[in-house]
Amino acid sequence: MRTRVPIIALALMGTLVVMFVLLSAESNRINQPLNHQVGATKVASLNVRPTIRPPKVRTPAGVNSVAQINIPRLRLRVKIGSNLAKGPAWWPVTGRPGGGDTIAVAGHRTTYTRPFYWLERLRPGDSIYIRWQGRVHAYRTSGRRILSAKNLHIADARGHELLLLSACTPRGSARQRIVVYAWPEAQEK
Repeated sequence: MRTRVPIIALALMGTLVVMFVLLSAESNRINQPLNHQVGATKVASLNVRPTIRPPKVRTPAGVNSVAQINIPRLRLRVKIGSNLAKGPAWWPVTGRPGGGDTIAVAGHRTTYTRPFYWLERLRPGDSIYIRWQGRVHAYRTSGRRILSAKNLHIADARGHELLLLSACTPRGSARQRIVVYAWPEAQEK
């Protein structure tokens, strides 16, 4: 048993020395400069045609359709888009009118086009109309709430159609959100 340990140790050391020598020789070969020249050929720009075209991305029909919101009490009639800097915008991943889901539209009160400046003036029973895909969908406000800006579940699905209009409040602050709730006229509750 005593003779095996030195023999195994010597074998391991020999293996390490051989590996070191081989790796040193390989690294010297890699670091040597190349002595051959590479030639380049000019290609006329007219003869170059892309052979692979990126696939066209299609969005579901109606996702980016033009919509318009009309709130008579506020004398507001504007387009609903996807960019808050240009006016009211759909919340991502929420429903659209007539789909039976929660519909959420956000707007600024004091900046950009300030479409929801007077949002607190809406009262229960006031009408809101949204033109979407060639149809006018009518809603009646049922109330409003002031919620913390940290509440990220304002527009969660509720299992029925409900319109939410939201904006920062008080004016000039992003501390809270004013949320106005409205039911489809056919389903008033």
